[in-house]
Amino acid sequence: GPRLAADLEKHVRAYGVDIVAGQRVARLVPADNPGGLARVELEGGAVLSARTVIVATGARWRTLGVPGEADYRNKGVAFCTHCDGPLFKGKRTVVVGGGNSGVEAAIDLAGIVEHVTLLEYGEKLKADAVLVGKLESLPNVTIITRARTTEILGDGARVTGLRYEDMATGELRELPAAGVFVQIGLVPNTEFVRGVLELSRSGEVVVDAR
Repeated sequence: GPRLAADLEKHVRAYGVDIVAGQRVARLVPADNPGGLARVELEGGAVLSARTVIVATGARWRTLGVPGEADYRNKGVAFCTHCDGPLFKGKRTVVVGGGNSGVEAAIDLAGIVEHVTLLEYGEKLKADAVLVGKLESLPNVTIITRARTTEILGDGARVTGLRYEDMATGELRELPAAGVFVQIGLVPNTEFVRGVLELSRSGEVVVDAR
């Protein structure tokens, strides 16, 4: 990973591109007149001006916002099965999210870990039928629907489990687990252009294809 990133940076610099590292964009100010200069204001106080600004800020993982999630991030709370799945080889894990990403994550983990429990808030999984069929065929997977995650549990150093509410009965239940993979979607990094550019309901920049 680090080597690939370094090679990409080296390649970009070979084209004479200036790279400003360690800075966050605070605000985008459109040009006052057509063909004028737009301003990109950085949190550090610097201002960059250009006739064209390309917003390619990507997205970040959507979080649960429950107690313990932030405390145990990278200590058992994870978001990428390809990156972190092998760390839980032979252990029990939980995947939160029943969409395509969650079901795919559970399928990937099932080939690595001892057992996977997938939690879905709704009454049924939202993933494509072919993915659901594959997941249901795996012997070391348990699917629990109508489950609302309420807390990530730990011993102060690592994740030890997860607490969830059974939406059918209101009962709180606990699952032992060494890892919790949160797979409930992405949040676009577009806060700094809100009110400046047109955004979709999910916060993505609306591109005019005309």
